[in-house]
Amino acid sequence: MITKRFFLSALAFAASGLVCVHAQALPQGNAKNNDNGISGLIVNMTRTTDGLDFYRSFLEFWREKPDSERYSLEIGERSSKRLGNQVWVMYGQRRLFFSNLPFKLVKIRELSEQAADTAHEALIALALQMNGPGDPDIAGDEL
Repeated sequence: MITKRFFLSALAFAASGLVCVHAQALPQGNAKNNDNGISGLIVNMTRTTDGLDFYRSFLEFWREKPDSERYSLEIGERSSKRLGNQVWVMYGQRRLFFSNLPFKLVKIRELSEQAADTAHEALIALALQMNGPGDPDIAGDEL
């Protein structure tokens, strides 16, 4: 989950003019909020128009996922002349998805759909791992 401290530091960083931050809260529905009251935020830390297209497409696909309003994520981007633009999806300190950003808009939409699927699967696996049966005979990779 994105903590209040992280959220405020991201806003302060954005206020410095170095990056544009856009946080969008998903509809809460029947989901329970976490203790600090922040859940369902998708923080946009992208820097380019292609990154923004990735963020918007990701948001569309993410909203279709069950229980997506329970998780707060960060969408980040790094520009590199040698490697091209790279995007990632973070949940807390865990990187759920990482890839190079394609040049075509159609491919960006496909990548964002793949990112939403991969992030959702990783969060389900993480939830199973954390709330698993606790059986010492079952290893983490056997879930």
